[in-house]
Amino acid sequence: MRIGSLQTAHQFRTTKIVQNDLAECDDEQVAAFKKYAVEPYPEPIRRHGKMDRVVVIARNRDEAIYWEDVEEGFNLSTVSHDGTILEHWCNQDELRFALNAWIEGRERPVRVGPAISIE
Repeated sequence: MRIGSLQTAHQFRTTKIVQNDLAECDDEQVAAFKKYAVEPYPEPIRRHGKMDRVVVIARNRDEAIYWEDVEEGFNLSTVSHDGTILEHWCNQDELRFALNAWIEGRERPVRVGPAISIE
């Protein structure tokens, strides 16, 4: 499989996950998603000192919601001027919890730090 095909398959899978998670969202969460949603696209992220990729599904100024395939959940992060995801969180949130961060009067999800190697 070519790299481009892998990215397309990964983005397609993420789209399906988003659709399933949106079914569990309330009206305000769906409205927030519609306001900030982007066509899913890969962006670089540094995990444990190594570069990898995640799929961005929504963008609000300098912050993004991305699907973390290693943790199997959605996370929030600030984004650099070139689009790089700057914060590696180990949350396994459903989309609705990540969206709450962008709804006035709702709490941001608790950010769980990256795993620490015992080696």
